[in-house]
Amino acid sequence: MTSAYESDPIFDPVPRQLSNIVTRIRAGEVALPDFQRNFVWDAARTEELIKSIISKFPVGTLLLWKQGSEELFASRNFEGAPELAGKKPDELVLDGQQRLTALYQALTGTGDELYYLKVDEFVNFDEKTIREFHEVDFETAIISVPKASTETQRKKNEGILTLSHFPISDVSRFDDWLDDFADAAKEGDASIDAKALRSLYRQMRDKYVIPLRSYGLPTLTLPETTPIEAVCTIFETLNRTGKPLGPFELLTARYYPQGVNLREYWDEARSNYRALVDFKIDPYNVLQAVTLRAHGSAQRSDILKKLTADDIREHWNPVIKGIAGVIDMLQSDCGVVDAKWLPYGMVLFPMAAVWQEIMELEPLDRATATERIQRFFWNSVFTTNYDQGANSQAGADYSRLKNWAPKGEGGAPEAIEDLPLDAATFRSASVRRKALYAGLMCLLVKSRAEDFHTGQAMTPYRVGETPIDSHHIFPKAFLARSGAAESSELLLNRSLIDAETNRIIKDKAPSDYLQDMADAYGEDKLRSVLNSHAIKVGPESGISRDDYTAFLDERLDTVVQLVERATGRTLVEVEDEESTDQLA
Repeated sequence: MTSAYESDPIFDPVPRQLSNIVTRIRAGEVALPDFQRNFVWDAARTEELIKSIISKFPVGTLLLWKQGSEELFASRNFEGAPELAGKKPDELVLDGQQRLTALYQALTGTGDELYYLKVDEFVNFDEKTIREFHEVDFETAIISVPKASTETQRKKNEGILTLSHFPISDVSRFDDWLDDFADAAKEGDASIDAKALRSLYRQMRDKYVIPLRSYGLPTLTLPETTPIEAVCTIFETLNRTGKPLGPFELLTARYYPQGVNLREYWDEARSNYRALVDFKIDPYNVLQAVTLRAHGSAQRSDILKKLTADDIREHWNPVIKGIAGVIDMLQSDCGVVDAKWLPYGMVLFPMAAVWQEIMELEPLDRATATERIQRFFWNSVFTTNYDQGANSQAGADYSRLKNWAPKGEGGAPEAIEDLPLDAATFRSASVRRKALYAGLMCLLVKSRAEDFHTGQAMTPYRVGETPIDSHHIFPKAFLARSGAAESSELLLNRSLIDAETNRIIKDKAPSDYLQDMADAYGEDKLRSVLNSHAIKVGPESGISRDDYTAFLDERLDTVVQLVERATGRTLVEVEDEESTDQLA
């Protein structure tokens, strides 16, 4: 009877002899999937690995994936190994590339450095014994030198290397090297017993050189039937501490044999559309938008299972243009002056997926459709509809957007028709509510909020040129001194303020710094700037009287009007104090 606690044999590592792996890499039987990053180890890390191998220490488990008859992924040779030249490898290395490349290059002499064992360091000549690993000075016992590509480097290497430096790349010919070494030692010192010397160094060979051929690297091998979703998950898990390698990289390798080079597509897109770079668009999100257009889904499982090379050929360019177009619209019409103020990254992609259909409309119809897509953006932000399950939400929204946005047909997305939108949320929300917080800052810019210092309306260019960020209107230190009952971190207490103005504000009472600003900028300019930031002005206003609660209530009234104008909806009013305690 099999115990429920017995290990699954697929996860029992099987040791593979190092020399066998090197041979199979050279023959192209073991290779790398094309999505693997390049070899990045320096010589010092390779020396440490060699030290562990010859000391018979653990060096970690390898993970390989057995390949079937169908070529699922593009593959490539290890750096230093012969080109595959169309040969299909039997196995791909999912984890262990850096270690195997380091060992392959050291054992074949194909890297930028050559590695040596100084055999004298492993021998105790006085006692005629072989040192234990803890007695070996590995800093001198294992060294590397750059390959001599110039006469200067060759002479430098000659000054470093001695008769007792054994080249690791000659590991299979150690006995021949030892004969030459013993003969040379005898010629240099007639008193040396060459036979005894050979015997002593053969003991050293057995203890420290043989492992460079016989060391068993623990290896897990995934069967060829392993689903791509599982491979993707395993690979992402293994590489969380290194360069991220996810579905985009896997699919790049999968589609390459079918004539679709996703890496080239992506490089060209980033070159043609600066917005993709500025807003740090992830190429995986592009595939999500492509899958929305092709299959109505942004779910990872559908991207991995359903997306085809033909889907990418058909939808890649419309999606890239759509993402760039949506970003341009958000910057110019919705106040998203910088990537950090984009309330939700995922909300871009259902909009991008319908952008081509909007751009194909006649000018007047296009303007109406653009207004609809902007309403969708603002409602999604202020209902916080992408806080949870963003991939599922993108699919649900696209299913309605594709007809509603360009044509006004069918039902509108749920954020516009079905979800509540109330003033109490804005009155009590803190800056921890990222979407609301970013949305409010963007809404102020959309409403032509002015720079406190220059009095000019904020634009992406001006925000990029001038240090402008979100700062407190009622300073945190002032509220603490005055014993304010409400949090200083409410989003209604924030606005976009330049660094020089923020230095004027410091920790002062609002009435004091307003006077300083009036003296510096002028009364009329100050009044215009404050109004543009949805801040009520006048001697009886909350900010002029240093009344924080009154200020929050006054600002809420103006913010509600701005939100209603952007969303096309009427917000539920704050009816009592209890309602303001929700959703902080």
